[in-house]
Amino acid sequence: MKDAAPTPDMPTTPDPLALALSKLDPAPHGFNRDSLMFQAGQASKLNALAFWRATAVIATIAAGVFATLYFTRPTKIEHIERQVVVEPNK
Repeated sequence: MKDAAPTPDMPTTPDPLALALSKLDPAPHGFNRDSLMFQAGQASKLNALAFWRATAVIATIAAGVFATLYFTRPTKIEHIERQVVVEPNK
C-alpha cells in the first residue's frame, strides 16, 4: 500500500474563491411553482382548444360541401319499358 501524502508543516491558505462563496447568502428562487404549473396548463388548454376549433371548422365545411353536392345533383330519370307477354289461350 502507498503511504498517505505527507502533510506540510505549515497549513495551506484557503482558496479565496471558496472564502468568497461561503460569505454569500443563497438568493431566493423568485418563482412560484403552482403559478408556473397553472400558466403551463392554461397555455396547453389554449393550444388544445385551438386544435379542436380548427377541426370543427374543417368538419363543418366538409359537411356543407358534401350536403351541397348531394342535394344539388341532377336527378337521373330512367324510363323502363316493360314488355308484357300475353300467351294465347290454349
